[in-house]
Amino acid sequence: EAVVSTQSTGAAQFLFDSKMSRIILLFLFLTALSVIIGAANDKKKRGGSKKKGKKKNKGTPEASADLRIQIEDQDDSGLGGSTDEELEPLSPEFLRRRVYRSTPGLPSAANIEAYKTTRLVLNLGIEFQNVEAAPRSFRLRGTVDLHYEKQDRGTEESLILDSWGLKIAAAEVSYDGGVAFSRVEFVDHNDRDNALSKLELQVDPSEDEGILRIHYTAPNSASLQYTSLQYIVSSDLQDSPIMAIFNQPDMARTWVPCQDTLQVKAPVEMRIEVPSPFTVLTSGILASGTHSETEQRNTFEFFQPMPIAAQQLSLTMGVFERWNISERVTVWMEPGRGIRDGLLMETDSILRICESMVGPFVWEHLNIVILPDKMGYRGEMLGPNTLYLPVSMFAATSSPIQDDTLRVQRLTRQMFHSWFGNLVTAPAVQYSGERSSDMRVGERSMVAGIAEYLSYHATAKFLDNDRHLADFFFYRSKEYVDNLAENPEYYPFFKEDIAGARKFSVLMRKIEGQVGGRGPVLKFLRIVVLFSVVEDFSSDEFWGLLHTLFPDAEIDQESRFEPEGWSSRYWTACREVIESWNPVTGEPSVKAGQLNQLNYAQVAYILENVGYERSSQVPLPLTTLKRITSVLKKTGIYRDANMFYRWALTALAQGDVSLDEDALDYIKNHEQNPGARALRAAFSALGGPWNAANKKKLKNIEKKIEGSGFVAWN
Repeated sequence: EAVVSTQSTGAAQFLFDSKMSRIILLFLFLTALSVIIGAANDKKKRGGSKKKGKKKNKGTPEASADLRIQIEDQDDSGLGGSTDEELEPLSPEFLRRRVYRSTPGLPSAANIEAYKTTRLVLNLGIEFQNVEAAPRSFRLRGTVDLHYEKQDRGTEESLILDSWGLKIAAAEVSYDGGVAFSRVEFVDHNDRDNALSKLELQVDPSEDEGILRIHYTAPNSASLQYTSLQYIVSSDLQDSPIMAIFNQPDMARTWVPCQDTLQVKAPVEMRIEVPSPFTVLTSGILASGTHSETEQRNTFEFFQPMPIAAQQLSLTMGVFERWNISERVTVWMEPGRGIRDGLLMETDSILRICESMVGPFVWEHLNIVILPDKMGYRGEMLGPNTLYLPVSMFAATSSPIQDDTLRVQRLTRQMFHSWFGNLVTAPAVQYSGERSSDMRVGERSMVAGIAEYLSYHATAKFLDNDRHLADFFFYRSKEYVDNLAENPEYYPFFKEDIAGARKFSVLMRKIEGQVGGRGPVLKFLRIVVLFSVVEDFSSDEFWGLLHTLFPDAEIDQESRFEPEGWSSRYWTACREVIESWNPVTGEPSVKAGQLNQLNYAQVAYILENVGYERSSQVPLPLTTLKRITSVLKKTGIYRDANMFYRWALTALAQGDVSLDEDALDYIKNHEQNPGARALRAAFSALGGPWNAANKKKLKNIEKKIEGSGFVAWN
């Protein structure tokens, strides 16, 4: 079905030009299918072997010994390892300058043309340091086993790994499958001011394969906290830290020596020890969890049979309450949150809708972690099987608008990143200018745009197959992209980072009209998934395959176009309200009843865009702004955390300083959620709040945020 469809698709048919092309594509299809089936069988075997291994080692010193003791008792003399001195933390200013703003992502120093990792086994312990100090800090200590194979050009005597800020204690190698290890010489080219630092290990080039075991420490929380974007956060519910590791696009090298490139993907196994009562979640599938009463440590074992790149390694640690939604969906949150949201109860159904569009969810289990807003994570592409969602997404509200149009779209977009972003992976995003409108539609924007496109259709399907809703999202994105391209004054503080994704989602909707509808596009995307699971994603391959399947389609990536065949029902309703509130001529009309028949996504759009009218360059009158604020307060919409900041951004930009106090309280309460970050950016662009007292208040709030035990995700 994914390869050949003999059913007519309107303007084009899903057929190939020749018998040979059918044979070639069918061969590739079956090859990719065999890879997936083989991985699934291997997963079962690995799962079984782990259970047996656990039973066999039960009660032995190896199974219960503390990883810290094992490593600290080793004699590192003469091994070429680092000294016992802790490495100096990398400064956040340096990292923000050299890492976060580098485009594209950091290259890899690994010599993958000579050797490639075929399997990664992590055996780590998490330790807390400075327990009495604030903020708390931690370090990772243990071993990594890298199974490798020599490539055609593998004549070099050194295997080179990416390693930055790590303390290497010793290294060993085995050429007999791990039966016996011997120590190996290595040179640690570690430069705290150079993210391209590397670890060079001597191996025997006459051996076709081997296992490298590296004993190391990620020695200080500052290095880990900033370079891997990891956080120690004291919850507002209890004095319990949460730690999260986020590697994308190229920060895995800061906590594990590896080949940190998308060109290398391998199955992964992890054994993680943490202090009791903490729980660990990773990018693998949980195989076992044990508790040592004497050591007061918990041990968790995971495996991930699907090959993944180092950037897709993830690790989350905290004291969590567990809510089992289904056999394959689990929600994790801090004890005391007590969130039992109806949307979360439907996540397995939503996941099945995603599968119906692009194929099976190969990661087997989905973890949804609900985090405090002040962690500031936006949720996309943490790991193949883990989503982060903010607490405010589930906040109770007195707003009369209670539908899930926006929340479902947000959730499905993040789910689709498990396919496009984690299964089909791409290099870091590239920019050609200062604004996101200058972003080229490259690989990273492409996979994010596909997830955005799919989320519109999945949301509409989940909410009663409402095709009008899907096209409303496309109209919204099209206007947003057009505004960025045409209006230099248009600066949406809270959406600038997703310009590339929205631009590509609109392009995908345009492609629908060229190839005969959504059905052929979804079949095409299934083929992309099948062909790209073990390779680095290429835009050339994407467009090449598209033109092969649909040779008659005329697809221009850059030209402007007018929507044809799109449903404008919801869009027209929004435009009518905006034109009533901000007419080109005549008096504005602002009434609560104008919002009664609109859904959540429509009202959010109106509050965001009523001040950004291409048809009128005249700002909204202050009297109109106050009337709108009054209507929002009377209806309860004003107190909705996910609505307030949208209107505050518009009102502040139009000069209504009466919202300063409420905006400051919002920033204080939510710190790092998208709305709070957007309001801070708006105040910065406007020169701060209107009066001196509020300027000082904002400065104190920002000082508190900066002094917290975590760093913003970007």
